[in-house]
Order: sequence, then C-alpha cells, then structure tokens
Amino acid sequence: MTILARVFVVRHGETDSNRNRIIQGQLDTQLNATGLAQAAMTAEALKSVSFDKAFTSDLQRASETAERILQYHPGIELVKDSALRERFMGEMQGKKGPVDMKGISDLSSIETDEAFVQRCIAWYNRVLIPYISVAKPDVSEGRCRNILVLSHGAFIATLFRIMIHSNYVTCPAELKLGNLPTLGNTSISVVEYRIVSRGKRREVEADILKYGDISHLRGLHVIKENADVVVDQS
Repeated sequence: MTILARVFVVRHGETDSNRNRIIQGQLDTQLNATGLAQAAMTAEALKSVSFDKAFTSDLQRASETAERILQYHPGIELVKDSALRERFMGEMQGKKGPVDMKGISDLSSIETDEAFVQRCIAWYNRVLIPYISVAKPDVSEGRCRNILVLSHGAFIATLFRIMIHSNYVTCPAELKLGNLPTLGNTSISVVEYRIVSRGKRREVEADILKYGDISHLRGLHVIKENADVVVDQS
C-alpha cells in the first residue's frame, strides 16, 4: 500500500454573523477576533504539514483563513475558486437562522439541494480528482502529496456526505450510520488516498481519517450551531 495524497479540509474561522446566528450564505463577511485567533491556532496545528497545493473559496472569511495557514508555507499557490463558496441562501442571507427549508416558497432564490450537490460533485471531479490522479508520492522524501482546502460548513458537510453515501470512502462507523456532526469553525477534516494492489490491478482507495476535529483549538470556545446548515440537513 502506498499513500498517494492527504487532503486537509478546513472550515473558515468565526465571523460575527456566526456568533449572532445570522445566515451568511455567499455574503462576503470577515473574520472576527475569535476567527483570527482560530486561524492562527489552525496554522500552528498544520505548520508541520508540507503542503503542495491549496484551494479556497473566494469569500474572504475562507481565503483569509487559508492565507493565515499558508504563512508557514511560503511559495505554495493558493487557488481561489467560487465553486467552493457556501450554499447561496438567497433572500434569507443576512437574516436570523437557522432555515427550515420546509417553510420556503417554491419561488425562493435559495440554491436548491440538487444544484448545491451538483456544484460540490463538479468541483471535486474537476479540481481534486485530476490533481490527485497526477500526484505521485515523493519517494526521495518519503512523503505523499498534501493538499489544503478551505471552504464552508454546509459545503464541506455536503461533500463528505456525498463521498460517504456513495461508498467512495471508508470512514468510522459513527459517520456512516448517523448524521454528520456540525462542523466548528476552523475544524479540520482529513481524507487519505492510497494506491492498493489487488492482484495485477492497482486501485485508489480513500479513507476519512478525521472529521470536524477541533482539538487544536485547545479550549477556545467554538460555536456548536451553524445558521447556514438548513434544518432538514443538520
């Protein structure tokens, strides 16, 4: 078995809207003081990881978190991609959350479940899979490729839910059997991709090593609710 790549998926740091339970969607909100502290602690936690590539939502709460992390990784390109944005919450953006989708009109401008899922899948297939496919373990250094991805709570949860339910990845039983826990700000989730030999065939397998880990925040308060995760998905 050869480890091909590890993908570190991080949610952005806290904003005032997070703290006040305001639905942000694709509003371009900034990190607050707690969010900046969370980003700094996450940067320390990932300091020893030798990143080869980094992708981020172009919304500043995500891109600024990514930039803080990459302060320890000079020379690593940060690719900003609008496809990694949070779910567009339409007329609900800026209002108190959470949202119960059952009470939303058919004329709502909120991004539909189907459109949101397809956006997650499209980004994964367009960006991540090709990059992992061309990645090769660095035998001389004895390490795999490490990829950083910065996004938002609902996007990350939806992407992982798709991977788990499609049986594309193996994961702890509690993730497969129950609803995924709400992701805290600057939580870290890790997926490992491995090359496995089966007879004459070589296949790529993926395993979720961590989901929503906030142990690196060392007791810093983390909000347990996410107003951007709709009621029927939480």
